[in-house]
Amino acid sequence: MTTILKQLILAITLIYSLSGCLVLRENAKYNFNDGEYSTGRFSKSKVYVMHVDEDTIAVFPIQEFKDSTAILTNQRVNYTSMQRRFKDKKLQHSFYKPSFDFDVMTIPLKYRPASGGVPNQLITNFNGALFGGYRIDEYKLRYRRTPLNIYKQTSKHFGYSGGLFAGLGSTLINPWVITDPHFDLEYEGVTLISGIAANIAMDKISFGVALGIDHLLDKNAGNWIYQGKPSIGFTLGLDLY
Repeated sequence: MTTILKQLILAITLIYSLSGCLVLRENAKYNFNDGEYSTGRFSKSKVYVMHVDEDTIAVFPIQEFKDSTAILTNQRVNYTSMQRRFKDKKLQHSFYKPSFDFDVMTIPLKYRPASGGVPNQLITNFNGALFGGYRIDEYKLRYRRTPLNIYKQTSKHFGYSGGLFAGLGSTLINPWVITDPHFDLEYEGVTLISGIAANIAMDKISFGVALGIDHLLDKNAGNWIYQGKPSIGFTLGLDLY
């Protein structure tokens, strides 16, 4: 088994272990609950969604006024798998909810460009970080006509987030990555990792890419060839809030 695969398995195991220890809210983001939603990712048009039963939702358009008040209009539309024809003739409907995102994440695979005579590298050192940013959850309902001339409903949920992260990591320190010609040690150094990340979530688990920088947290920081230099990584995360 390769080192990269071992690191990925360890990362996924840690995330699921955390998910078993953490108390997540009952109305977690990955549930399509009753409430206010936008009709587009960045649209100001809003609706109120109410679940009538397991197969039916009622959608009420919301009209907002300049004084920040809002009312539910009487233009109610029902979507149900048992109806024979949709009033708006659409077989797919998406609802969006923006929110603050707070995750614990790891970067099990990181790419570092060539520096100080050392070629470009893929780094698999284990690390952990906290992520905070802006998130949009998408709840997609799709209806497919069956041979009985009724519709079968399926639903999917995705989350899209972008923000900042910070945490701790480890890195191999040896004479090849230290510019001091008298340095002759080899050890695992502790680094502060930070940067920006963009993630896609499916239920509680997220994955994505990160652009970050590392800072060695010991006396050799000034001579480390990667100090403060950018790297690109693959992220795995667990939604906490």
